[in-house]
Amino acid sequence: EELRIASAGTVNDYYGITYERLEETGGIAWPCPSTDHPGTPRLFEDGKTYHPDGKIHLQVVEWHPPMDPYDDEHPMSLTTGRTVAHFLSGNQTRRLGALVEQTPRPWAEIHPSHGFRNGEPVRIVTRRGSEVFPALVTEAIRPDTVFVPYH
Repeated sequence: EELRIASAGTVNDYYGITYERLEETGGIAWPCPSTDHPGTPRLFEDGKTYHPDGKIHLQVVEWHPPMDPYDDEHPMSLTTGRTVAHFLSGNQTRRLGALVEQTPRPWAEIHPSHGFRNGEPVRIVTRRGSEVFPALVTEAIRPDTVFVPYH
C-alpha cells in the first residue's frame, strides 16, 4: 500500500496495482496509474522514451573475453544467482522460516547429460576453489553450464 501511494504519478507508477487485482490477474506490469488501468506490458510502444528528445539512447560497450575461459580442466561455466524464494542475497528473506523451507540449502543445477541423479553430490571445481552440492538435474540448463544459488 505504501509503494502504491509513494509511486503514484511517477514513471514507475504502481498505484493501480492492488493485492486483489494481482490475485485476479496473476500479475500486472507497471506503470499502472489507476485501478481500472490494464497495466503496461511493453514500454515505449508509442515511440517515445523518457529522454528529452524522446529517442532511445543506446550505449556502446566494448566486448571483453571471459576472465575464465573454457579449457580442458574447466570445460563448463559456473553461474550463480538468486532463487525465486529469496530477494537478492537473502539478507532479509533468509530470516523467514517459510522461505527458508522452500530453499533450505544451495544446489547445483546440472543438465541430465552429465549422468547425475537428483540429490546426488556434485563437486564443483573452479580456478578459485571447490564445493560439493546436491544435484538438481534439469533440462532447463545448458549442458555447458552449472548454476548454484548464492544464498
